[in-house]
Amino acid sequence: MDKSAASKPTKSPQDKISRRAAIATGVAAGVTAMVAPRFALGQTAPQASSQKLRIACIGVGGVGQDYVAGCKDEEIVALCDLDYEYSAAAFKLYPGARLYKDFRQMFDKEEKNFDALIVATPDHWHSHLVLAGLAMNKHIYCAKPITRTIAEERRVKAACLVSKVTTKASIQDSCTSPARATTELLLSGAIGPVREVHFWTGTHSPSGLARPTEAQTPPVGMDWDQWCGPSPARPYNKIYHYGSWRPWWDFGTGNVGDVACHALHIFHDELDMGAPDWIAADASQSFSPAGVVENSECASVANFLQWHFPARGKHPEMMAYFYDGGLQPPRPLAMPPDMGMPGRGIMFVGQDGVLVSAFYGGNPWLPDHTSPRPGQTLRGLPGGQLLPESKFKNFKQPEPYLARCERPDHYADWIRNCKAGKKSITPIEYACGLTEFALLGTLAERRYSTPGVRSGAGYGQNSRSDSAVVSIPASSDGHVHSAAPPVDSVAAAAALNAPRYWRSSKVLMWDAQAMRFTNDDVANGYVDMPYRKEWDYKV
Repeated sequence: MDKSAASKPTKSPQDKISRRAAIATGVAAGVTAMVAPRFALGQTAPQASSQKLRIACIGVGGVGQDYVAGCKDEEIVALCDLDYEYSAAAFKLYPGARLYKDFRQMFDKEEKNFDALIVATPDHWHSHLVLAGLAMNKHIYCAKPITRTIAEERRVKAACLVSKVTTKASIQDSCTSPARATTELLLSGAIGPVREVHFWTGTHSPSGLARPTEAQTPPVGMDWDQWCGPSPARPYNKIYHYGSWRPWWDFGTGNVGDVACHALHIFHDELDMGAPDWIAADASQSFSPAGVVENSECASVANFLQWHFPARGKHPEMMAYFYDGGLQPPRPLAMPPDMGMPGRGIMFVGQDGVLVSAFYGGNPWLPDHTSPRPGQTLRGLPGGQLLPESKFKNFKQPEPYLARCERPDHYADWIRNCKAGKKSITPIEYACGLTEFALLGTLAERRYSTPGVRSGAGYGQNSRSDSAVVSIPASSDGHVHSAAPPVDSVAAAAALNAPRYWRSSKVLMWDAQAMRFTNDDVANGYVDMPYRKEWDYKV
């Protein structure tokens, strides 16, 4: 097939219908449309292990380059990216691959030619493409977070659970020796029942931004409307592409959506953190020389999130905390003055002690993703730093017993299990649990920055708040003397011009079974957001 011809859009009405039909069953609401993919009719996807896996990839210019490189010894059949200029370097590495700009055309023409699909697009396309791949009975490798919304995550998980293909999430450190060493140390019971988990990291994308007003010209030949796809159509601006789409709620899930899964796999299931009952968030307000930055449509540069868990079986009531943008948890009292807090990490606070590990697992004083060398003198243990040091000076790292999958074997694990017809070590349905936890944090961040009506002078129209933040009249000395509402119109008018004291007070009460918040309809509007009709394959 001529590669240039393959990239040209097809105009005929019949072809348009076939493109939609290729993925219509995969994105219907719920699982009912997933009941009859080919495997349900007696066919299975696995092939002989001696054969090469035939792979197609959507999204090649960014992180997809790494994903495909991890599978380069297999047969790369087709590559799809809307921006050929951005993807040119990756395309050159696979001269035998047929190139496409429209994934629907790729599905129409290549469905019988590939066994496995790599999804490496921005977050807002993940669920559409994963469900499409499952409907075609393809093995799936998907970037995390698995979806942009909780409702999408529930649909994807349900579809994975009835599928017989092999799926894998892009959590490259999951089950590595450093990560497993931390999990084994946590499961040893050294610090007793865990009552708090703190995890923190930097901010990895430009954040705290105002919506750009300048409409720029997309790269030559790029269909920007398709890039926006199911999300609201925004005028093209370089702030979204190349690669800075993550903090924008239209397309991404903020920093917590981006990085949380890289830490959660160490402890989420081990601590039975399946369903928090409430979530709260606080975010920084950005300023510029011109004044406040109205960034309610973009994640803040620094955030503090809280998840509450009631007692669960053997686990007591617990709080989980996430910090980014330079924020860190308070130093534990047991941490000696000559020990600094890691720049990013995880801290477990138990009844009998504290465990501090690297963000990706392992000893916090080693470089990320590394284990101690044989004979290396190390402060702490391979799984982390136990505190107080005096109490744990004779404590030994547990012998390894959990299954490992080292970083160099990450993609090989998926390929090997695709060929064997087995589950990978981190299937998508597992990652959906981590994703839902992260998305509850993302949703709380977004809820707390929703613009609302503000009275009096202050920090602009949102100041990262609306009805989720309670305003209390304050006296001229800045202290709250009475939270009682004004009793008449005269008092109400005076209150508008009085000094104000603002505090975050409302938590979002989550009913996981009903998939809704019981005390906030605005937040419920973010659980399952509508798609643009022309890109909504449920229509």
